[in-house]
This record gives sequence, C-alpha cells and structure tokens, in this order.
Amino acid sequence: MIGHDVFLPTPLPVLCVGITVMLAATAWRRSVNRSFLTGMVTLLLALMFVEHHTGTAWSNGDSLFIQDQWANYTAILIMFSSICILLMSWRNGAHDRTTPQLDEYPLLCMLGTLGALTMVFSANYMPFFLGLEILGVSLMGLVTFRHESAIQAYEAAMKYLILSGVSSAILLFGVGLSYGVTGSLRFMPPITTGDIFPVLPIAATVMILVGIFFKLSMVPFHMWLPDVMEGASIPVAAFLAVVSKIAIFSSFVRYFGTGEQPLFFNDILYVVIILTIMGGNLLALRQTSLTRLMACSSIAHVGYLLIAFLCPGRLQSGAITIYLLAYTTSTLGVFATMTAFASPDGPDGTVIAQWKGLFFTRPFLASAMSFMLLSLAGIPPSIGFFAKFDAEISQKGCTSG
Repeated sequence: MIGHDVFLPTPLPVLCVGITVMLAATAWRRSVNRSFLTGMVTLLLALMFVEHHTGTAWSNGDSLFIQDQWANYTAILIMFSSICILLMSWRNGAHDRTTPQLDEYPLLCMLGTLGALTMVFSANYMPFFLGLEILGVSLMGLVTFRHESAIQAYEAAMKYLILSGVSSAILLFGVGLSYGVTGSLRFMPPITTGDIFPVLPIAATVMILVGIFFKLSMVPFHMWLPDVMEGASIPVAAFLAVVSKIAIFSSFVRYFGTGEQPLFFNDILYVVIILTIMGGNLLALRQTSLTRLMACSSIAHVGYLLIAFLCPGRLQSGAITIYLLAYTTSTLGVFATMTAFASPDGPDGTVIAQWKGLFFTRPFLASAMSFMLLSLAGIPPSIGFFAKFDAEISQKGCTSG
C-alpha cells in the first residue's frame, strides 16, 4: 500500500516541498534573493529533521530507502555543504556584475542536493539511479552558469554530458545484469546462486564498479573533472568537488561495504588507489589554475578515502568519517576563500599567479587559504593531518590484525 507504510527519510520530502515552493514562487514573480533564502531555509529544516522518517522499513530488507548512522552522517555533510555553496553563490552573484541573476540557479542547486540525498538514503537500485541522474542533470545546468566565458562553460557542460551519459549507461547495464542474476533490485553486489554462470555476476560487478569510478573521477577515468571544474564558476566547482563526491562515495561504501565482495575486488581496488593518488598529485604539479589544482586534489583524496575503506569494522567507519569531514571542510574553505578573493573589477581568483604577495595586502585571506591548503596536504597541526594519520593507523591495524 502507498501511504504512511512507505518508509521515507524526512529530509527527502522536506526538500521536495521546498523545491515545489521555489517553483511556484518563480512562476508567480521572479526574485533571486527569495529563491536563495527559500533554499537555505529548506536545507536548515531538512537538517533539523535529518534523523526522522515516515513509515516503517520492511523487515526483509526490500525497502527503497535505508536510514542509519552512515546515511544520516553523509546527509548532514551534504546539506551543510549545500548551505555553504548557496552562500558562496549568493555572494558571488551580488559582487559580479556580469553574472546573470537567475533564480533557476538556486533551484538547480536544490535539485542537485535532492539527488545527492536520494543516493545517500538508497537501499535499492531504483532510487539510487534516479538520484544519480537528478544530480547529474542539475550539474549540467549549473556548469553553464559561468560569468566570464559562456563558450568555456558550454564546452565543460558538453564534456560532462557525454562522459556522464557513458558512465551512467555502463552502470545501468551492470544493474540490469545484477537483476538478471539475483532477481532483486536490492542495492548490493550480485552473488552467484544455483546454476548461474559465474561470469554474469562478475561482469555486473565490474560494470557497476567502472560506472562509480567514472563518477568519482578515479584514474584512469579522471580527465573530465579538471576540464569541467575549470569551465564552471567557483561555487559550482565546489559543488562538484564536495557534494557529488560525498554522495557517490557514500553509495560506494553502502554497496560494497555491506554485502559479500567478489574475490577480485580488493586487487582492483589496490591498483586503482595507487594510480589515483599518484595520478592526482602528479597532475597537480603542472597546473596554473587553482580550480584545476583543486580538481586534481579531489582526485587524489578519493584515493586516500579508499585506503580507509579497505579496513573493515570500526576502524573503517572511524577513518572514513574523520577523513570525509576533513576533506569537506578544507575543500569548502578553499573555495570560500577564492570567492572572497574575487572582485568585479579585479582578479577572479582562479589563477594561481594572482595570489602572489597576497599576505601583504590581505593577510587574513592569505592565512586562511594557506591553512586550508596545508590541511588538504596533511601537514600538522591541521585537521587533514589527523585524518590521514587516522586512515594510515587504521590500515596498519587492519593488516596487522
């Protein structure tokens, strides 16, 4: 039956109501400030009720959604990040005369956040893929809101459209094979049963893994992220680097962390982790754009997160939660500092050379940026150091145990 018996985490209907109100208000009379304010109020209300839900989850595990500590934690990070990005966008639009003041922008941010939260709470392939596509379509629209160069923004959006479509197709093909093997849409790796030929579950798992690797921009599926983030505005680049990464990584942990993993899974993961960390850091050495540098940082940090994922049990959960918090706060801090540095008649903050000598003119801004970058690099006494240290200790404890 449809109604109160359907299990549904409260943040999802709260965001749906808020988005509906924004659409109705836009149809009545356009107001950018009102749209930003409505979006932030909606996110704050969703944060207040993040642990609440309606209905009762099915005892056999066939519910569409799941709400546990991991889902609540990543949902809080996503909503907090979206609030910060809306504030950055509001400030960026108010101080940039060439940025089009359109209330579709906060609406797309809210839709992207809704898609990310849907992925986080998913216990079934259907809401997971629906949330993934809502997030992806919203990001395509957001990338085109570039104030300096519309052509560069359209090119970035087209790259994201093509590569996102390819990765979604691969992932969906894997989902179809998984359903053919198990006869269930439950969000977990397919397990061989009966006389099913072993190649089918292996092919399904590999395709889903490749699709997620594309979305996480892991090496060798990483080249699209620097181009797309460079073509987007600073707040949208922050959305790509933080909100989308948290949502997809949360789904990755949910998918491969709760069920039985295939034998080849760890071997593939070891290779990809090494390539991702080395590739992201080496690629960053030649960058002159701060946005592209942050894209390379995002690539490398996914590799560090997967190191924590390899250790099961409490060590895994502790290392991942601390590292996600450190990555989220540090990355948002960098983009917020870039937004504060940009000015209508001056530098846009995306070129590294523009930051030379900033300490003598704006010492607080320079100090904040230095601390955030040191945190991302894992230099003590920043939070990034403790996150990397905890991940390393967890991995050693796992291997020694």
